[in-house]
Amino acid sequence: MSVINEVVEAVIGLMNDNTLSELKMVTRGALPVGPGIVCEVGPSPIIEMYLDKSTFVPLDLTINGKHPNLKTLSDRINNIHSALTRKRTYPEGEGWQIVDIKTESLPQVIGREENNDWLMASGLTVEFYWRGD
Repeated sequence: MSVINEVVEAVIGLMNDNTLSELKMVTRGALPVGPGIVCEVGPSPIIEMYLDKSTFVPLDLTINGKHPNLKTLSDRINNIHSALTRKRTYPEGEGWQIVDIKTESLPQVIGREENNDWLMASGLTVEFYWRGD
């Protein structure tokens, strides 16, 4: 698995540690047919590169969700942001370590589907160190 995918899966693991029973687990990809929350990588620049080719990467993640109850969805996405941005220790793997997670974009309503499911979106920036060769 690539380092980027390892980092994303580690962050999704943190999100799922904060799961509420009303919604399915956070997954990757497109929104499901029913209620759910997904997380996927957004455009992200490499900010710093060092002589040994190690990099400091601010990885932008989009979080999209839908649910028929706006309060349930809002609480779930806000709880994800609160839990992840307040942590003091983060996962690490072979050659990488998450340094911090910040809110890039607060959760906001982006629409409502024909079946009355509410749609919300937000963004997180996962800052991690990626060791060079």
